[in-house]
Amino acid sequence: MSMTKGLTRLWSAALAAGLVAGAGTSVEAAAILKYQTATAINLDKGITGPNLISFTPASSAGVDLASGSVNAGLGTFVVAPPAAGSQTVYDNVPFAITFLPQSLDDQPITSVSQVITGVLNGVVDSPYHSTVTATFNEPEGKINLDGSRTIALSFPKGDKLLVPSQSNGGVTTAEAQITSTVAPIPEPSMIALTLTALGGLALRRRLSRRRAPQTA
Repeated sequence: MSMTKGLTRLWSAALAAGLVAGAGTSVEAAAILKYQTATAINLDKGITGPNLISFTPASSAGVDLASGSVNAGLGTFVVAPPAAGSQTVYDNVPFAITFLPQSLDDQPITSVSQVITGVLNGVVDSPYHSTVTATFNEPEGKINLDGSRTIALSFPKGDKLLVPSQSNGGVTTAEAQITSTVAPIPEPSMIALTLTALGGLALRRRLSRRRAPQTA
């Protein structure tokens, strides 16, 4: 009985040591996500005057997901100058940006995407003045990249004010925050210690039974 209790304590200690070892070696290696975007601005409604806003999608972009949260560029809004004495008004003009993961650590990702929607509101009335803002809707759901890692896109900074053509060439970067989640996987050291302890416990119990005195 005392041997069994001792072995049980030994197994518990080994399991605890495995948990500590797993926690101490849980530093995640780099996880490089490469992606691109595509977009469309609906010119059929909500625009009074000639359209002055276009969008340049992101191409061959990449971020490291290892930290769990990272900012990612989706592309750039570009505001062109209006004609002298004219203006263009945007009233809830819808736009859509499609986020397209390409690979994770150089492993190709196919048939996975998420559409980000929003609206444009404001006025462009000179090369030096724009009140147009891009308001993003929070995307629904998550993107499953490889069966164990999922990402979610969000826009915690709110509306994006688009600069006029004479400021930074009229270019405004659209950004999203990517939050990455990985399903927990037991550390090899913890698995090895646990299996060793269980194997040792089973062997000692078998030997104890063999050595026990036989009763008539």
